[in-house]
Amino acid sequence: MRARSSAATTTTKADAGSSKRRRSRARSVNLNLLLAFDALMAERNVTRAAQHNGLSQSAMSKALSRLRHLLDDRLFELRDGRMEPTPRALELAGPIHGALSDISRTLKLPKAFEPREATGAVRIATIDLHQSTLLPALVARLRREAPGLDLHFQAIERHRLHDQLATGELDLAIAPILAGASDLQAEPLWRDRLVTLIGVNNPLPLPMTLDSFAGADHAVDAGHVQVDANGKGASLVDAILAARGLTRRIAVVLPSSAGLPFVVAKTDLIATLPSRILKDLAAITGLKVVPAPLPPVEVSPHMLWHPRTQSVALLAWIRAMIMETAAEL
Repeated sequence: MRARSSAATTTTKADAGSSKRRRSRARSVNLNLLLAFDALMAERNVTRAAQHNGLSQSAMSKALSRLRHLLDDRLFELRDGRMEPTPRALELAGPIHGALSDISRTLKLPKAFEPREATGAVRIATIDLHQSTLLPALVARLRREAPGLDLHFQAIERHRLHDQLATGELDLAIAPILAGASDLQAEPLWRDRLVTLIGVNNPLPLPMTLDSFAGADHAVDAGHVQVDANGKGASLVDAILAARGLTRRIAVVLPSSAGLPFVVAKTDLIATLPSRILKDLAAITGLKVVPAPLPPVEVSPHMLWHPRTQSVALLAWIRAMIMETAAEL
Protein backbone atom coordinates (compact mmCIF):
# COMPACT_ATOMS: atom_id res chain seq x y z
CA MET A 1 0.00 0.00 0.00
CA ARG A 2 2.79 2.44 0.84
CA ALA A 3 4.44 1.84 -2.56
CA ARG A 4 1.24 2.60 -4.44
CA SER A 5 0.60 5.71 -2.35
CA SER A 6 4.12 6.98 -2.98
CA ALA A 7 3.82 6.43 -6.74
CA ALA A 8 0.48 8.25 -6.82
CA THR A 9 1.98 11.16 -4.91
CA THR A 10 4.92 11.33 -7.31
CA THR A 11 2.58 11.29 -10.32
CA THR A 12 0.41 14.03 -8.84
CA LYS A 13 3.44 16.24 -8.21
CA ALA A 14 4.70 15.65 -11.76
CA ASP A 15 1.28 16.54 -13.22
CA ALA A 16 1.11 19.67 -11.10
CA GLY A 17 4.58 20.71 -12.22
CA SER A 18 3.72 20.12 -15.87
CA SER A 19 0.51 22.15 -15.52
CA LYS A 20 2.43 24.98 -13.86
CA ARG A 21 4.98 25.04 -16.69
CA ARG A 22 2.18 25.19 -19.30
CA ARG A 23 0.53 28.12 -17.50
CA SER A 24 3.85 29.93 -17.26
CA ARG A 25 4.53 29.37 -20.98
CA ALA A 26 1.05 30.63 -21.94
CA ARG A 27 1.57 33.83 -19.92
CA SER A 28 4.87 34.41 -21.72
CA VAL A 29 3.31 34.32 -25.21
CA ASN A 30 1.86 37.79 -25.68
CA LEU A 31 -0.25 39.14 -28.55
CA ASN A 32 2.74 40.77 -30.29
CA LEU A 33 4.48 37.40 -30.56
CA LEU A 34 1.36 35.85 -32.10
CA LEU A 35 1.13 38.72 -34.59
CA ALA A 36 4.79 38.16 -35.51
CA PHE A 37 4.15 34.43 -36.03
CA ASP A 38 1.07 35.13 -38.19
CA ALA A 39 3.02 37.63 -40.33
CA LEU A 40 5.86 35.16 -40.83
CA MET A 41 3.38 32.49 -41.92
CA ALA A 42 1.92 34.90 -44.47
CA GLU A 43 5.15 36.43 -45.80
CA ARG A 44 7.72 33.61 -45.30
CA ASN A 45 10.33 36.38 -45.08
CA VAL A 46 11.62 38.16 -41.95
CA THR A 47 12.05 41.55 -43.64
CA ARG A 48 8.56 41.59 -45.20
CA ALA A 49 6.98 40.24 -42.00
CA ALA A 50 8.64 43.05 -40.04
CA GLN A 51 7.29 45.65 -42.49
CA HIS A 52 3.85 44.02 -42.28
CA ASN A 53 3.83 44.53 -38.50
CA GLY A 54 5.59 47.91 -38.49
CA LEU A 55 8.69 46.51 -36.80
CA SER A 56 12.39 46.60 -37.52
CA GLN A 57 13.99 43.46 -38.91
CA SER A 58 15.93 43.14 -35.66
CA ALA A 59 12.73 43.24 -33.58
CA MET A 60 11.11 40.60 -35.79
CA SER A 61 14.17 38.36 -35.47
CA LYS A 62 14.05 38.72 -31.67
CA ALA A 63 10.34 37.87 -31.65
CA LEU A 64 11.04 34.71 -33.68
CA SER A 65 13.88 33.76 -31.35
CA ARG A 66 11.62 34.17 -28.33
CA LEU A 67 8.85 32.09 -29.93
CA ARG A 68 11.33 29.34 -30.73
CA HIS A 69 12.45 29.27 -27.12
CA LEU A 70 8.94 29.33 -25.66
CA LEU A 71 7.52 26.69 -28.01
CA ASP A 72 10.69 24.56 -28.11
CA ASP A 73 10.63 24.34 -31.91
CA ARG A 74 12.49 26.11 -34.70
CA LEU A 75 9.09 27.01 -36.27
CA PHE A 76 10.68 28.38 -39.48
CA GLU A 77 13.75 27.19 -41.38
CA LEU A 78 15.48 29.07 -44.21
CA ARG A 79 15.28 27.09 -47.45
CA ASP A 80 15.92 28.55 -50.91
CA GLY A 81 15.56 32.08 -49.59
CA ARG A 82 12.20 31.44 -47.88
CA MET A 83 11.32 30.89 -44.25
CA GLU A 84 9.52 27.55 -44.50
CA PRO A 85 7.32 26.48 -41.55
CA THR A 86 8.06 23.31 -39.59
CA PRO A 87 5.28 20.76 -38.97
CA ARG A 88 4.73 22.33 -35.53
CA ALA A 89 4.31 25.79 -37.10
CA LEU A 90 1.79 24.43 -39.61
CA GLU A 91 -0.13 22.85 -36.75
CA LEU A 92 -0.29 26.19 -34.91
CA ALA A 93 -0.98 28.39 -37.96
CA GLY A 94 -4.75 27.83 -38.27
CA PRO A 95 -5.68 28.26 -34.59
CA ILE A 96 -3.47 31.35 -34.19
CA HIS A 97 -4.80 33.03 -37.36
CA GLY A 98 -8.38 32.22 -36.33
CA ALA A 99 -7.87 33.65 -32.83
CA LEU A 100 -6.32 36.86 -34.20
CA SER A 101 -9.18 37.22 -36.70
CA ASP A 102 -11.71 36.85 -33.88
CA ILE A 103 -9.95 39.52 -31.84
CA SER A 104 -9.79 41.87 -34.83
CA ARG A 105 -13.48 41.44 -35.67
CA THR A 106 -14.50 41.89 -32.03
CA LEU A 107 -12.55 45.14 -31.67
CA LYS A 108 -14.01 46.52 -34.91
CA LEU A 109 -17.63 45.84 -33.97
CA PRO A 110 -19.60 48.79 -32.58
CA LYS A 111 -20.92 48.44 -29.02
CA ALA A 112 -24.48 48.37 -30.30
CA PHE A 113 -24.49 46.42 -33.55
CA GLU A 114 -25.94 48.37 -36.46
CA PRO A 115 -26.17 46.39 -39.72
CA ARG A 116 -25.97 49.50 -41.91
CA GLU A 117 -22.66 50.44 -40.26
CA ALA A 118 -21.13 46.95 -40.47
CA THR A 119 -18.06 46.47 -42.65
CA GLY A 120 -15.70 43.63 -43.42
CA ALA A 121 -16.13 40.24 -45.06
CA VAL A 122 -18.25 37.25 -44.06
CA ARG A 123 -17.02 33.91 -45.41
CA ILE A 124 -19.64 31.27 -46.14
CA ALA A 125 -19.19 27.83 -47.70
CA THR A 126 -22.15 26.21 -49.42
CA ILE A 127 -22.96 23.40 -51.78
CA ASP A 128 -23.53 24.43 -55.37
CA LEU A 129 -27.19 23.40 -55.31
CA HIS A 130 -28.18 26.40 -53.16
CA GLN A 131 -26.70 28.97 -55.53
CA SER A 132 -29.90 29.33 -57.55
CA THR A 133 -32.34 29.51 -54.61
CA LEU A 134 -31.10 30.64 -51.21
CA LEU A 135 -28.03 32.66 -52.22
CA PRO A 136 -29.69 35.20 -54.56
CA ALA A 137 -32.39 35.98 -51.98
CA LEU A 138 -29.84 36.23 -49.17
CA VAL A 139 -27.47 38.50 -51.12
CA ALA A 140 -30.34 40.82 -52.11
CA ARG A 141 -31.43 41.11 -48.49
CA LEU A 142 -27.96 41.78 -47.13
CA ARG A 143 -27.27 44.36 -49.84
CA ARG A 144 -30.33 46.25 -48.60
CA GLU A 145 -29.76 45.92 -44.86
CA ALA A 146 -25.94 45.83 -44.57
CA PRO A 147 -24.50 47.35 -47.77
CA GLY A 148 -21.02 47.72 -46.26
CA LEU A 149 -20.57 43.96 -45.82
CA ASP A 150 -18.67 41.89 -48.36
CA LEU A 151 -19.90 38.32 -48.85
CA HIS A 152 -17.37 35.67 -49.83
CA PHE A 153 -19.04 32.42 -50.87
CA GLN A 154 -17.03 29.32 -51.71
CA ALA A 155 -17.60 25.67 -52.48
CA ILE A 156 -17.65 23.28 -49.57
CA GLU A 157 -14.64 21.04 -49.03
CA ARG A 158 -16.24 18.35 -46.89
CA HIS A 159 -12.98 16.89 -45.59
CA ARG A 160 -11.80 20.36 -44.44
CA LEU A 161 -15.06 21.98 -43.40
CA HIS A 162 -14.84 21.22 -39.69
CA ASP A 163 -11.29 22.58 -39.40
CA GLN A 164 -12.15 25.65 -41.51
CA LEU A 165 -14.97 26.57 -39.12
CA ALA A 166 -12.87 25.76 -36.05
CA THR A 167 -9.91 27.91 -37.12
CA GLY A 168 -11.93 30.87 -38.42
CA GLU A 169 -11.09 30.31 -42.08
CA LEU A 170 -14.88 30.16 -42.53
CA ASP A 171 -17.61 31.91 -40.56
CA LEU A 172 -20.55 29.75 -41.64
CA ALA A 173 -21.47 26.82 -43.85
CA ILE A 174 -24.71 25.74 -45.48
CA ALA A 175 -24.73 22.02 -46.15
CA PRO A 176 -26.14 18.66 -45.12
CA ILE A 177 -25.28 17.89 -41.51
CA LEU A 178 -21.74 16.51 -41.15
CA ALA A 179 -21.01 13.16 -39.55
CA GLY A 180 -18.46 13.40 -36.76
CA ALA A 181 -18.95 17.13 -36.21
CA SER A 182 -20.96 17.03 -32.99
CA ASP A 183 -19.08 20.02 -31.57
CA LEU A 184 -20.44 22.34 -34.30
CA GLN A 185 -23.65 24.29 -33.89
CA ALA A 186 -26.28 23.32 -36.46
CA GLU A 187 -29.71 24.69 -37.37
CA PRO A 188 -31.96 23.17 -40.08
CA LEU A 189 -33.00 25.73 -42.68
CA TRP A 190 -36.02 23.85 -44.04
CA ARG A 191 -37.48 20.37 -44.40
CA ASP A 192 -37.51 18.85 -47.86
CA ARG A 193 -38.04 15.64 -49.82
CA LEU A 194 -36.37 14.05 -52.81
CA VAL A 195 -37.93 14.24 -56.29
CA THR A 196 -36.68 13.16 -59.70
CA LEU A 197 -36.06 15.35 -62.74
CA ILE A 198 -36.71 13.65 -66.07
CA GLY A 199 -36.82 14.70 -69.73
CA VAL A 200 -40.27 14.77 -71.35
CA ASN A 201 -39.08 12.33 -74.05
CA ASN A 202 -37.38 9.93 -71.67
CA PRO A 203 -38.57 6.34 -72.43
CA LEU A 204 -38.40 5.31 -68.77
CA PRO A 205 -41.90 4.01 -67.81
CA LEU A 206 -43.77 6.09 -65.26
CA PRO A 207 -44.47 5.83 -62.45
CA MET A 208 -41.03 4.46 -61.70
CA THR A 209 -40.52 1.55 -59.34
CA LEU A 210 -37.51 1.25 -57.07
CA ASP A 211 -36.10 -1.44 -59.40
CA SER A 212 -36.56 0.61 -62.56
CA PHE A 213 -35.10 3.67 -60.81
CA ALA A 214 -31.98 1.67 -59.90
CA GLY A 215 -31.90 -0.06 -63.30
CA ALA A 216 -32.37 -3.45 -61.63
CA ASP A 217 -35.12 -4.64 -63.98
CA HIS A 218 -32.89 -3.95 -67.05
CA ALA A 219 -35.94 -3.05 -69.14
CA VAL A 220 -34.45 0.39 -69.73
CA ASP A 221 -31.15 2.00 -68.90
CA ALA A 222 -31.93 4.27 -65.96
CA GLY A 223 -28.75 6.31 -66.08
CA HIS A 224 -28.37 9.08 -63.51
CA VAL A 225 -26.80 12.53 -63.45
CA GLN A 226 -25.17 13.56 -60.17
CA VAL A 227 -23.71 16.89 -59.02
CA ASP A 228 -20.47 16.59 -57.06
CA ALA A 229 -17.66 19.14 -57.12
CA ASN A 230 -15.22 16.41 -56.09
CA GLY A 231 -16.20 14.19 -59.02
CA LYS A 232 -17.17 11.18 -56.87
CA GLY A 233 -20.94 11.21 -57.30
CA ALA A 234 -22.02 9.13 -54.27
CA SER A 235 -24.91 10.58 -52.28
CA LEU A 236 -27.79 9.89 -49.90
CA VAL A 237 -29.65 8.19 -52.76
CA ASP A 238 -26.87 5.63 -53.10
CA ALA A 239 -26.97 4.94 -49.36
CA ILE A 240 -30.73 4.33 -49.53
CA LEU A 241 -30.34 1.94 -52.46
CA ALA A 242 -27.37 0.14 -50.87
CA ALA A 243 -29.46 -0.56 -47.75
CA ARG A 244 -31.82 -2.48 -50.06
CA GLY A 245 -29.11 -4.30 -51.96
CA LEU A 246 -29.39 -2.07 -55.02
CA THR A 247 -27.00 0.16 -56.93
CA ARG A 248 -27.59 2.68 -59.70
CA ARG A 249 -25.53 3.69 -62.67
CA ILE A 250 -24.24 7.25 -62.35
CA ALA A 251 -23.60 7.95 -66.01
CA VAL A 252 -22.60 11.60 -65.65
CA VAL A 253 -21.04 13.49 -62.72
CA LEU A 254 -21.14 17.29 -63.03
CA PRO A 255 -19.01 19.73 -60.99
CA SER A 256 -21.97 22.11 -60.56
CA SER A 257 -25.72 22.17 -60.99
CA ALA A 258 -25.67 24.82 -63.75
CA GLY A 259 -25.74 22.33 -66.61
CA LEU A 260 -27.81 19.62 -64.93
CA PRO A 261 -31.31 20.57 -66.22
CA PHE A 262 -30.02 20.92 -69.79
CA VAL A 263 -28.29 17.52 -69.72
CA VAL A 264 -31.46 15.87 -68.40
CA ALA A 265 -33.68 17.67 -70.95
CA LYS A 266 -31.60 16.52 -73.92
CA THR A 267 -30.83 12.92 -72.85
CA ASP A 268 -32.46 9.83 -71.38
CA LEU A 269 -30.70 10.46 -68.04
CA ILE A 270 -32.47 11.37 -64.79
CA ALA A 271 -31.47 13.32 -61.68
CA THR A 272 -32.77 13.14 -58.11
CA LEU A 273 -32.54 16.24 -55.94
CA PRO A 274 -34.38 18.03 -53.12
CA SER A 275 -37.70 19.46 -54.35
CA ARG A 276 -36.95 23.08 -53.37
CA ILE A 277 -33.87 23.13 -55.56
CA LEU A 278 -35.81 21.80 -58.53
CA LYS A 279 -38.92 23.95 -58.28
CA ASP A 280 -37.42 26.68 -60.47
CA LEU A 281 -36.17 24.17 -63.05
CA ALA A 282 -39.51 22.62 -63.94
CA ALA A 283 -40.29 25.61 -66.17
CA ILE A 284 -37.30 24.84 -68.43
CA THR A 285 -38.52 23.39 -71.73
CA GLY A 286 -38.28 19.62 -71.97
CA LEU A 287 -38.32 18.83 -68.24
CA LYS A 288 -40.78 17.44 -65.73
CA VAL A 289 -40.55 16.62 -62.03
CA VAL A 290 -41.88 13.25 -60.86
CA PRO A 291 -41.95 11.50 -57.47
CA ALA A 292 -38.74 9.70 -56.58
CA PRO A 293 -39.57 6.00 -56.00
CA LEU A 294 -37.63 5.97 -52.75
CA PRO A 295 -38.68 5.30 -49.17
CA PRO A 296 -39.75 8.54 -47.42
CA VAL A 297 -36.65 10.40 -46.34
CA GLU A 298 -36.29 13.96 -45.12
CA VAL A 299 -33.46 16.02 -46.52
CA SER A 300 -32.66 19.15 -44.56
CA PRO A 301 -29.86 21.59 -45.36
CA HIS A 302 -28.29 22.95 -42.18
CA MET A 303 -26.51 26.13 -41.25
CA LEU A 304 -23.30 25.19 -39.43
CA TRP A 305 -21.00 27.32 -37.27
CA HIS A 306 -18.43 26.93 -34.53
CA PRO A 307 -19.49 27.61 -30.90
CA ARG A 308 -16.73 30.20 -30.42
CA THR A 309 -18.60 32.54 -32.80
CA GLN A 310 -21.94 32.10 -31.03
CA SER A 311 -21.85 35.52 -29.35
CA VAL A 312 -20.18 37.51 -32.16
CA ALA A 313 -22.84 40.14 -32.90
CA LEU A 314 -22.20 40.37 -36.63
CA LEU A 315 -22.34 36.61 -37.18
CA ALA A 316 -25.37 36.21 -34.92
CA TRP A 317 -27.17 38.78 -37.07
CA ILE A 318 -26.06 37.05 -40.31
CA ARG A 319 -27.37 33.72 -38.99
CA ALA A 320 -30.73 35.33 -38.21
CA MET A 321 -30.88 36.78 -41.73
CA ILE A 322 -30.15 33.37 -43.26
CA MET A 323 -32.88 31.73 -41.17
CA GLU A 324 -35.44 34.42 -42.10
CA THR A 325 -34.50 34.25 -45.78
CA ALA A 326 -34.76 30.46 -45.85
CA ALA A 327 -38.18 30.60 -44.20
CA GLU A 328 -39.48 32.87 -46.98
CA LEU A 329 -38.38 30.62 -49.86
